[in-house]
Amino acid sequence: MREIQVQKLTKDNFGKYGEFLDLLDESELKKKSIFQEGFFADVVALEFNQGNQPTISVCHVKKQSDNIISFLEAHQYACEGLLPLDGDVIIFVGIMDRDFRTESIEAFYVPKGTFVKLNPLIVHGTQYPVDKEDVHIVCILPGRTFKNDMLSRRLETGEQIRITRGCKK
Repeated sequence: MREIQVQKLTKDNFGKYGEFLDLLDESELKKKSIFQEGFFADVVALEFNQGNQPTISVCHVKKQSDNIISFLEAHQYACEGLLPLDGDVIIFVGIMDRDFRTESIEAFYVPKGTFVKLNPLIVHGTQYPVDKEDVHIVCILPGRTFKNDMLSRRLETGEQIRITRGCKK
């Protein structure tokens, strides 16, 4: 089984997958908003399928003894927004190809309160709690994306990837 280490989110190492913003850091919010106090408007833009309204879903993920990647998904037309609410998580991402190969998969540490935008065609999947037994994550997608814009693949045992802790925050 291949292993990958968790990396800290930086603009350099995550930029090809999307963007992220710490929604609890007002100094960073001020850099992206026309308003400088109290209400920070339009700090992240999300592209959705034409005609589909954005929806809010909640992922409730539970800590596992091993963080094993066994399922991959991607969306052809829509980006996805993730916001861990009550704990830090690890996410994984990669570049989509026709066969859902796993060579490009990388893992990132996402502190609670940090909004992550995944671009269309970025491979991803479940999130993994870091220090808590379970974490709730807001997931923003166009309505019914799981039905009309989801490519997925379950990995065979030999293709699965173990995520190991490399960095902390």
